[in-house]
Amino acid sequence: MTEPHSAQPLLEISGLKTAFDTHDGKVRAVDGVDLTVHAGKTLCVVGESGCGKSVTARSVLRLVEAPGRIEGGTVTWHGDLLDGTGESFDVLSLNNDDERLQRLRGGDVGMIFQEPAASLLPLRTVGAQLIETLRIHTGMDKKAARKRAIELLDEVGIPGPAERVDAYPFQLSGGMCQRVMIAIALCAKPSLLIADEPTTALDVTTQARILDLIRSLQAEHRMAVMFITHDLGVVAEIADEVAVMYLGEVVERAGVEEIFADPKHPYTRQLLRSVPVLGRDRGRDLPTIPGTVPNPLHRPKGCSFHPRCAEAIAGRCDLDEPPEVVFDGGRTARCVLYDQTEGDRA
Repeated sequence: MTEPHSAQPLLEISGLKTAFDTHDGKVRAVDGVDLTVHAGKTLCVVGESGCGKSVTARSVLRLVEAPGRIEGGTVTWHGDLLDGTGESFDVLSLNNDDERLQRLRGGDVGMIFQEPAASLLPLRTVGAQLIETLRIHTGMDKKAARKRAIELLDEVGIPGPAERVDAYPFQLSGGMCQRVMIAIALCAKPSLLIADEPTTALDVTTQARILDLIRSLQAEHRMAVMFITHDLGVVAEIADEVAVMYLGEVVERAGVEEIFADPKHPYTRQLLRSVPVLGRDRGRDLPTIPGTVPNPLHRPKGCSFHPRCAEAIAGRCDLDEPPEVVFDGGRTARCVLYDQTEGDRA
């Protein structure tokens, strides 16, 4: 497999912080995230529910609604530079009416939201929603947009697309609604597809078909994919690079083969141990990570993971912010178990 860093950066996230003001206090949902999506590659962002994966994805396109707000960091888009049409720019610095932001949303960057049934408008046909997106981002007239909408439905594997184009979301299954969302996200042939847990709540057969569809469309359109999931089986199947998140922070980044062969962070190791292996785990209890993700309103002092970590060092992990250690090849882990001068010591 090609090393993930061999491709050019398409999107770079640096120091991203997103918070929500609640009656009980400020929730730091994303707390200094650094991520890079490379052109034509798949970055999987993985972690338990509530670790900030979806908020990170929404922050990229500035789709965080009140009481949430983006407090800091940069989101640098290099797509215009790579395709020769312009320069790199920081998405977070743009005015709301900047045409670059409008072009980015649904144009250069397509997004598949977590709940397709909730994301599609129930009182409009799926064709009308596709046609509207096509007309906004491609300038097609209504007749041409309808023809292209039928082609897109066919491309994502919906049977009888000429009839289904006039169907309402409630007339389609969950898997078909997800395919419609993929079609909408691909309307403008984006350079980057952000997929926020697109296979959640789907049966395994439909899940496999959706993953195959995303892979084939990625190869056809040569687009990058930022895939958000908690399913490590999906990660093993589609990722080039993996970012592991915990309580709003990226605790480990590495190529997919490195993550599975030699995980560095204790949280990553425990996530992998909790995945059942066919034939190995029969007749015995599956290992679990003790405890739960802490309430972000009451973050533990020091390393956020230390209350659940079997390798925590008393007097250090519970007091000191863990450093981000860079290993050979550019992979990183945020943990005090690794000394900067002895990168490979566990």
